[in-house]
Amino acid sequence: MDVTRQDPGPALRVGATGRLDPLMCLATLAAHAIPGIDERVGDEHRRPVRLDGRTATLGLRFTDDAVLVRGVGDPLAADEEPAVAALVCRWFGLAEDLEPVNAHLSRDPLLARLVARRPALRRIGYPDAFEAAATTVLGQQVSVAAMRTFAGRLVARWGGTQVYGLHLFPSADVVARIPEDELQAAIGLTRARTRTLLAVAGAFVAAGSGAAADGTFPLTRGQLLALPGIGPWSADYLAVRARLEPDAFTPGDLVLRRALGRISAPEAEARAEAWRPYRAHALFHLWTGEAYAK
Repeated sequence: MDVTRQDPGPALRVGATGRLDPLMCLATLAAHAIPGIDERVGDEHRRPVRLDGRTATLGLRFTDDAVLVRGVGDPLAADEEPAVAALVCRWFGLAEDLEPVNAHLSRDPLLARLVARRPALRRIGYPDAFEAAATTVLGQQVSVAAMRTFAGRLVARWGGTQVYGLHLFPSADVVARIPEDELQAAIGLTRARTRTLLAVAGAFVAAGSGAAADGTFPLTRGQLLALPGIGPWSADYLAVRARLEPDAFTPGDLVLRRALGRISAPEAEARAEAWRPYRAHALFHLWTGEAYAK
């Protein structure tokens, strides 16, 4: 990880291994932006993050080989910079060498076209592990827009202290203590989905890792599947987007199957065997290709 202070100005430069796609970074952040947490100002994306019990609001700008990070309102302190750099590196997959990934995936004719179109596309995760799990639950069987609405309601009611106009995503211990009826009414979820969200929050509290400073995810696939309302799609999706496993895969994902010609989940799983050990990278190319097909 290449980390330097960008002069002139207060930005911390977190370099990528190879190239970065600035437009796709901003587009992915915008597509999943939560009201009250995320803000776009010009070419800068802003949002608060937790840093070992402290809070900082980050302003992120993207170049073709780095993420430039500054503290919004308050400059980043010297002792905050290592944690910020580690979080940003993991969040945007900056340490991955894309050359072997692209070479391998380009053996597939469909992926070859997508890789040629976006050779610097990286797998993007989340800055907060519980946020990843909670928004996955909120997004089950609904659109991304609906997920953002549900998450915005959660943030408006139980979000962390407002920092320069933006809130933190509620921590697992806060959500775990919300009465079920109150949570359901405030967000507008089904009772089953409400219980799933509370179960996930409780699992994070039990794991003692509700807000890991670098965004690492504390629950295994088996632990997720043991929770009520968490099925294979949710567990697989979190392996891709939260645990950031390079070979994780979601064979039942509807967008994936549409991108592959509306095939079945078993057919998608069979097709993806040739993409190992980079199936998660292939997923990002297919998802992005579908999202920006027009």
